[in-house]
Amino acid sequence: MSATRDHVVLIHGLGRSRRSMLGLFWWLRSHGFAVLNVGYPSQRITVAEAVSDFLNPALAELKLEPGAKVHFVTHSLGGIIFRAWAAQRDTAFPLGRTVMLAPPNQGSEIADHLADRPWIHLLLGPVIKELGSGETSTPNQLGPVPPETAVIMGRRPLLTLFHHLLGRESDGIVTAARGHVAGEAAFHVMEADHTYIMWRPAVLRMVVHFLKTGVLPISS
Repeated sequence: MSATRDHVVLIHGLGRSRRSMLGLFWWLRSHGFAVLNVGYPSQRITVAEAVSDFLNPALAELKLEPGAKVHFVTHSLGGIIFRAWAAQRDTAFPLGRTVMLAPPNQGSEIADHLADRPWIHLLLGPVIKELGSGETSTPNQLGPVPPETAVIMGRRPLLTLFHHLLGRESDGIVTAARGHVAGEAAFHVMEADHTYIMWRPAVLRMVVHFLKTGVLPISS
């Protein structure tokens, strides 16, 4: 009898599409997972709308074998969407492990800096108002992550435009420190930038290892 096949749900970040997660899609499939790559119009909707109109319907279509788990791998804003979903999920849902790549779990200084500029709302949509670093921002209202959630952050920015806001320990978009979240099972900072962290071979290996074992191997 063949082993039960677990599923992995991928959620991309702001201004990206499912194409940005294709490396993870093929890598995870090659390691025996069934993979669902969820797309959503990140520049036109709120976090709550991403959950209700895109993530929930996608999850409802999963065909799960008895005993199968559903893991998640997210990038950037995708991590906040996962947290919003997890905060109101059905406790009977067979949630497995989660790896969050470069999530702004405590909000973003960049969102604070740009929030009053009308053009940023035209470019990035309503979600930019949710991603600030204040106590009332969406990330800071979501509470702890589910058990067995790992966070991987970067500290080698390709984009240096916001260096004056973020300091030295950032991926160019999110500071490493703001990736921390209550309830995290593992946390690691590596030499990667924000945009392409999910394409790094070391990250691909770490993701599979954590999903299969619950341990985040230290790699660089």
